[in-house]
Amino acid sequence: MLTKKPWRLGTRAKLLMRGLRYSCILPYASINGWLTVDEAIALFELANGLTGPKPHAVEIGSWQGKSTVCIARGLRAKNQAVLTCIDPFDASGDNESSDEYGDRATDLGGPLRRAFEENLAAADVRDLIDVRPGLSHEHAASIEESIDLLFLDGNHSYESVRRDFEDWSPKIRAGGFLAMHDVVHPVHAGPRRVVDELIVDNPDWINGHYVDSMFVTQRAST
Repeated sequence: MLTKKPWRLGTRAKLLMRGLRYSCILPYASINGWLTVDEAIALFELANGLTGPKPHAVEIGSWQGKSTVCIARGLRAKNQAVLTCIDPFDASGDNESSDEYGDRATDLGGPLRRAFEENLAAADVRDLIDVRPGLSHEHAASIEESIDLLFLDGNHSYESVRRDFEDWSPKIRAGGFLAMHDVVHPVHAGPRRVVDELIVDNPDWINGHYVDSMFVTQRAST
């Protein structure tokens, strides 16, 4: 006798059940990557809620653009908004992730950068994106303006996450936001260590909370 698989609500349906306002990030659901519905909505809302002229968001670790689309769609209505995306686009990563990244990249049948660009174009956000191929520390000195939203989702080793935090978080303006992915994770310990050691008891960071695996916090006003 065949056993029926349990019926599960698809990602698109889950997203739309949260409200029609999130229909604009539906393309994220078909992009390869790791981002829950609640995390996708949280990134969209963070970007959408930014105020002030020329909001600037930075994403470290873009993969094929799953989170990129959510942030960019949140920025869409903003005046002269820019999302800077930094990724080596070579499917490299920490020891726990590199094999899976390599396998998924091979399945693409073409360059990872091309898949990323095609996904952005399909979601109609390419014009908002400043793509900077390479490692995050290679670009840190070139970003001099303040950041309104920083999303850290690069190499998850402790050393790499700590370097990203130390290189990039000082650029976040007072009142700006930091989101870190995979802080709650059964394999990756690096993001959680950085949160526990450098953020949780640091008065410079307020309103810390979790959205599934993602930790979100805000730079305190001075």
